[in-house]
This record gives sequence, structure tokens and C-alpha cells, in this order.
Amino acid sequence: MKLTWLGHSAFHVEMAGKSVLIDPFFSGNGTYPEGFEDRLDRVDYIVVTHGHEDHLGDTLRLAQKFGSTVVSMFEICMYLGGQGIEKLEPMNIGGTVKSGGISFTMVNAQHSSAIMQDGKPVTMGDPAGYILKADGEKTLYHLGDTEIFSDMALIQRIHKPQIGLVPMGDRFTMGPETAAMACNEFLEFDTIVPIHWGTFDLLTGQPEDFKAKVQRGDVRLPKPGEAMEL
Repeated sequence: MKLTWLGHSAFHVEMAGKSVLIDPFFSGNGTYPEGFEDRLDRVDYIVVTHGHEDHLGDTLRLAQKFGSTVVSMFEICMYLGGQGIEKLEPMNIGGTVKSGGISFTMVNAQHSSAIMQDGKPVTMGDPAGYILKADGEKTLYHLGDTEIFSDMALIQRIHKPQIGLVPMGDRFTMGPETAAMACNEFLEFDTIVPIHWGTFDLLTGQPEDFKAKVQRGDVRLPKPGEAMEL
């Protein structure tokens, strides 16, 4: 698996011979590595954890450009379908979609999910995290935006993820202390990448503080655009 952090909560994942984007927030993301999109010759799947603009991001534009299949909550898929996207895999919490040699499982996240239309929030279903699995590859868990919750232990027991993409910027998600507690007490990752930090001034959680508190797992602090072979 090749994993590339694209700033905020956005990632490019290469697994099972497929090109996958998760939460592709490019436009307006000050931590996005400029020019990365130009390096992509295809995007097979786009996974969206929830409907906030810093996660839904450029999904519509990118799905149109690359002819990607969007994997997301039913309401998000129906919204995108209304915008002309035809290749959709709508799902809901607890479900699994298998496509192109990858299984996408939607799991709980404690957050909210809405898009702003005419200055008013419109619900986009529930927020979620995702488990990505493929034969011969390590299992990836993108937590989405979430608070700590004890059923993370059940997600670990069922799916046994080895790679965790963990939000720790505080205010809108876990901060460094509770994110580290989640990793130390409920999750058993081999590799951990802190996400959802540093993009906006309101996100005060620092990855170095998080790393210092994590007692198990290798915490990586990649630069945006830096690929990791895992």
C-alpha cells in the first residue's frame, strides 16, 4: 500500500492496483500539496466520510474529471447523483461494499454532517469512518471526524486495522489527549497518522503533543504530498 497525506483529512491510497482518494479537500485547503492532482492519471474511487465542505471538498469536480466511483453515505451519494454523478456506491453504517478488489466498510463516527445551501445547513446523513481492506494489503481505518468513543474497541476487534488515520486537531474532533487515549486503550494500530490539524487557526491540537502521548504504534508525521509505503 502506498499512502499519501494531502493535508487536513485528505489522502491518496494505492491498494489492490486501484487509485483511491479519501475526503479530497483540495480547493481552499492551505495544506494541500499544490500540483498533486496533476500527478494522477486516474482515480478509481472517492471515499467521503461526511458532508462538511472540508471533507466533501472537490469530490464533485474530481468524480466528473476522472469518472470515479463515489463511495459514501446514502444521502451524500443522492446529492451527488443530483449533480450528475452516475457511478455511486451508496451505503450506511455497518455496511460493506466490495468493488475492484477492495472492501469498503462504513463504521461509526461521533460528529455531524451537513452542507451549506443558501446560507442554511442541509443534513447529509450521518458522519462515518471507513475501513479499507484488500487481499495481501494492510487494513486501513480512516476515522473521519470524531470524538473518542468506547466502541472503537469493537471496531478494532472486528476489523483489526493496522493503519490508523486519526483526527486530533481539537474543537471539531478529538484533541491530542483523547486521540492518544483512543490509540492506547481502544485501538491497536501498527502505524498512526494524525490528521485534521493545522489547516485552520481554530484547530489548536499539535501532532507532536499527540505523538508524545501515544504509547503503542508508530506515529508518522509526513509532510503533505509525502508518500509512505506501508
